[in-house]
Formats: sequence, structure tokens, C-alpha cells
Amino acid sequence: MTFRGDERAATVQVGAVLLFGIIVISMSMYQASVVPAQNEQVEFQHSQAVHDDFTSLRGAVVESAAEPTTRPAAVSLGTRYPSRAVFVNPGPVSGTLQTQSLGTLAVSNVSTSELETGDYVVDDNLSFSTKALEYRPSYNLVQRSPTTVYENTLAYNRFENGYNGTLTGQSLVDGRSISLVVLAGNYSENGVGSATIDARAVSPATRTVAVTNEATDRPVTITVPTKLSAANWESILSDAGEFDGTGDTSNDAYVHDVREGPGDSVYLVMEEGATYDLRVGKVGVGSGVDAPSAHYLTVAETSQSSVTFEVRDRYNNPVSGATLNATALPSTTLSAQGQTGTGLTNLRTDPDGQVTVSLDSPTSGTYTLQASIDRDPTSEFDASRRQDADADVVVGGSGTGATGPYDVVWDRPAMDAAGGSAVTYYSSNDTLVVDSDSVSEFDGDVDVTDSDTGDPVSGVDVDFATNGSSVLTSGMGTDATDESGVATTTVSVSDGVATAYATAGGSFDTISVRIQSGSSGTDSSGACIDESGDGTCDDSEPNVTAEVEDGSYDAGSEDLVVENSVDDISSDTVKFSGGNVTIGPNVTATKNGEGENLEIFARNGDVKINGTVLRTTGSNSNIKINATGNIYADEAFLQAVDGSVILEADEDIFIRNATVDGTGKNKNDPGVVVNAGGTVYDTGVSYPSESP
Repeated sequence: MTFRGDERAATVQVGAVLLFGIIVISMSMYQASVVPAQNEQVEFQHSQAVHDDFTSLRGAVVESAAEPTTRPAAVSLGTRYPSRAVFVNPGPVSGTLQTQSLGTLAVSNVSTSELETGDYVVDDNLSFSTKALEYRPSYNLVQRSPTTVYENTLAYNRFENGYNGTLTGQSLVDGRSISLVVLAGNYSENGVGSATIDARAVSPATRTVAVTNEATDRPVTITVPTKLSAANWESILSDAGEFDGTGDTSNDAYVHDVREGPGDSVYLVMEEGATYDLRVGKVGVGSGVDAPSAHYLTVAETSQSSVTFEVRDRYNNPVSGATLNATALPSTTLSAQGQTGTGLTNLRTDPDGQVTVSLDSPTSGTYTLQASIDRDPTSEFDASRRQDADADVVVGGSGTGATGPYDVVWDRPAMDAAGGSAVTYYSSNDTLVVDSDSVSEFDGDVDVTDSDTGDPVSGVDVDFATNGSSVLTSGMGTDATDESGVATTTVSVSDGVATAYATAGGSFDTISVRIQSGSSGTDSSGACIDESGDGTCDDSEPNVTAEVEDGSYDAGSEDLVVENSVDDISSDTVKFSGGNVTIGPNVTATKNGEGENLEIFARNGDVKINGTVLRTTGSNSNIKINATGNIYADEAFLQAVDGSVILEADEDIFIRNATVDGTGKNKNDPGVVVNAGGTVYDTGVSYPSESP
């Protein structure tokens, strides 16, 4: 039997093969194009999430710098692609977050007029090492991915071809506020998951210091270690409204110029003449972060019976748990933290870095309380060291004290006479002025008498001491009184101001000693703008004698000093004002004419008119003295012939052994008005017309 050949196609099999081929091709195309596109989108979304994470991280660091807290922040290091049943993904994305050294963050050409921070702002420069935090991803698909950076209060992206815009604003400069955030520590984390980084406050910026340019020809300058260029920073500051290259002082933009600095740094040059509020905070991340140690000691507050000392670190912030020792001159019983004695040791600062030392049942007099960081209280105290600090406490408004059977008094007239032209005593401010050009030492005499009979007492040991061993360099020992009741010490001197103490049998006396170049301690400068703040006129300081002798001068926020070499002032207008105003002893100012007042105003501090003569002779003319700090008018003569004498101070008023004479403009007006936010010390004052 014969069969015919069958030439029909196997349609089912061929169709299956073709369909399978189509499926394979389609899947290959999907794997080659769609899967990468979807995964690239995943990587892009992760990059955006990292930007948000760095915004939060930057906030955690900046906020921790200002508060004593730890703030955690999470950063997504990597990501995983969505699971696929058939298709293939590359390995998961990983990333690295780590600290990188930046360099030195500094503020230079700065000075401060604050006594509280004088030991902090020295050598016109403050500098601190700081770091950055950087995140680098290892994306499989996204090309040219940026490195995300936090540095100097700023978060931004940095590409291989440069900076490409910020993720956050900056808070380094805000008007006249300069806030340095120092980042320290070693941190490194690599992986796919989320990394939690704790930004912990190491030295929270709780203290602010007012600074201005130290030299008139060099402005305050901030050196910023950075991977950005000066043009980048200028753009950032301009966008924030902080940059003004025109020097316009009427706006709130105080960055005058941005310049390239050495290496990876830029200079932010601030406008001259402005006062800036500077604060510095240190934040730690990871390991290797050490708490700052005690750097300097300052006086935070004084009262009539105590002094509060504060220990601060190199960032100008309080240090808790630091150890202080305290003594007093003249020696007296102190108390603090349950201790009582003439020398207190191992006093621990509280969370605010403070220790309050109190006088224990003191008598009237002036005491200098001294404290030191970790100093043996029996060793020499040196107020010029930043680890030492002292403050005077006036109890009862007198410079002497008696608790024993003796009266102890520095023989001021004898020292003046024995010293000749080289030693001069000024009773108006109880100061002995020694000319260091003429002598290198002087003899200090102390009279000791029986407190009941007033008779001289021989054979009594008198202890001599000082709060300024760098000024009164030797002679602070002990001497016994002779048959005349006199004890003598020879004191070696160096330029400066110090207080000398004499103590015997529980009684004491103090005297201020100024050592300076120039005969009899006088200065021919007359009147000046006291740029140095030492209360005297130097040849280098602006002289305003002519203006002052005309009767009127406003020094603005600068200090005005009128020395006793100024000619007597007599004018229809007598008005002097400044930050602090000091008018020397024996200066006479008379305001003539009707109506206007004789006015002295200290807008930022004290008025000192010890031994000064002020008069108004016209009708309806007052003497008005105002101070935001204290008024010192010891041995002054103040007379308003047809008006009132008005003294007003936000703090204390001292008008001891003075004459204050006011009649009032009419019978209903008080002749003398004395208002103090603190205490009025008016011992030995004569009020011929009225009482305050």
C-alpha cells in the first residue's frame, strides 16, 4: 500500500516558537530599558530623601549648639529596589556618612569692653578646629550623584563640577549676631539601612560676648573653613539678606565683603564700627569628643555681702563641676557650700558654672574676694591670670573695718609727704598715685591706735597684702608697730592699679594705689575720648579739651574723661555725656543763665565726679546727673542756687563726705532728689538746704 507525502506546516509548534521568541525579546527589552528606568527613579527618590534627612541633621546640630540637649537625626544610607519575580535587579544601593576635617573657624581683629569677658577675648583672635559631615552614595544608575554636605550651619550638594545650591539657609551670620557652631568627633557609617547620628551638646552656647573691631583700620573678620568658594558664600549671604558691599550702615546687612582665604577657606569681612553679639557652641558626633575643661574665671555678680564667680570654657560657656578655691583681703571669714573659714577649697560649680562666696558676718569696710581655678589658697594670687578673678565688696560704705581692739589706718599724709613729687595722695578718690619714672618703690606707713583711748599701740603685728601682686610686686609681709604705733613696709612697684590692705587684730584699712608714668600722677591731656577704658587720658587718645572747656560735649557711646588739668568751665550750657563719664577732682564747672540744666549723663555705665565742683547760678536751673550704672560723687560739691540737685542711677549711688545743696525751683520742689535702683551710700554728706 502506497501513502502520499504530506507537505502541510506544523502551525501549532511554529506559532508557539514565534510567541516564545516575542516574549523573550519583550522581556529583554523590559529588562534593558524599563527596569533601569524604574530603578533610577528609586535612586532619585532616595537622593531626595537624603536631602530631607540632611535638612533635619543640620537642624539637630545647630539646635544642639544652643541648648544642653542631645538631638538624634536619621540619614538613609542606601536603598533597595522593588522585588521582581522574573526580572533582575542590581545589588542594593549603599552609602557612606562620615566626618571630614575642615580646618580652623576663627573670628579675628576683635575686642570687647566687657570686663566680664576680658580674659576671653585676648590677642584679638578666637579660633576653633571644626569638621564637616558628608554623605556619598554608590548609585548604580544615577550618574554624577552629588556629595551631600553639612558645614558651618549650612547643608548643600557638591557635584564633581562644583556647588549646586543649598538645601538649607545659614545661621552663621544674622544681622549683628555671629553664631559659630563647632563640630567635633569621629563618625563613619556605611551600609544600606538608616544611620542614626546623635548630635550632643558639648558646650552649648548660653553666653554671648559683645565684640567690635580691635583696630580702626581692620574690621572684624570671620575665617570660614569650607569647600565652597567666596562667590558661593557671597551668593548664599546675599540670598539671606546678610551681604551688603556698599557699607550702608542703615540696613541689617553687616557682611561687607567675602574674599578667598588661604587653602580651603573664605573671609567674611564685617562692617567696621558695629558691635556684634558673638556666641560659640560646640557639638559632638560619634566618638573622640572630649568635654571642654575650665578655661577662665570671671565675676558674674556682686552684692553688698557676696560675689558670684563663674567658670567658663574656651567657647565662653559655663563649666559645671569645676573646682574653685576662695580667700579674701583683708582676711576674714567666708562661707560657701557649707564651708566656713578664711580660705575655702574644693568649691564645685553648679550647672550654671557658678559658685557664690559670701562674707560671714562682716563689719563695715571694703573686702576683695579672690577666687581661683584649682589654686592652692596659700599660694600667690595673680589677678592678671585668666584662672584667677576678684571683686570688691563694700560693706556699710566705708573702706575701713574694726572688729578688734585697734584702729588701723594708712597714714596717707605721711606717705604723700615722704614720697615728695613722686608720690601724691588724692583724697577725692582715696588713691595714692606713684610716678614710676621717678621711683621704683615707696614706703607705706600704717598707724595703729587703741580703739577706746586713741593712744598709739606698740608691738602689734600688721599684715600687709594686695590684690595686685603684679603692681605692688613686693613688701606685702608683716611689720610690728614701733613706740609711735607705726608699722612700715617698703613696696616695690610696677605700672598698674591695685588695692593695698593693712590688717591688725581683726581691724583693717585699704587704699587704692595707681602706679603710672608721669610726675605726680598728673596728665596734661585735659579731656579725651577714653578709648583704652582706663579712666585716664593718654597722648594717643582723641583730645576734646577745647570742646569741654566750651561747656558741652557728647561722646556718644564712647567714654569721656575730663582730668583736673582742664581750666575751670563757665558757660550758659554745661552738658556732658558718654558711655561712661569721669570728671576729675578739683574740676569746677559752673552753668550760668536761666532755665537750662547742668547735665551729666552716662548712657552705658557710670558717672564719676569724685571731688568735682558743679554749680548752677541762674534761676530755675537744676543739676541733673543720670547713669545707667553707678554714680560716684565722694567729696563732691554740688550746688544749685535756684534749682534742685537730682541724682538718678540704675544701680548704686555713692555720695560720701560730699556737699549737696539745692533749693528747689519753688517752695513745693525738693532741693535734692536721690533715686537709685540699688543702694544709696551717703555717709558724711552735708545737705545745707534739703534732705534727700
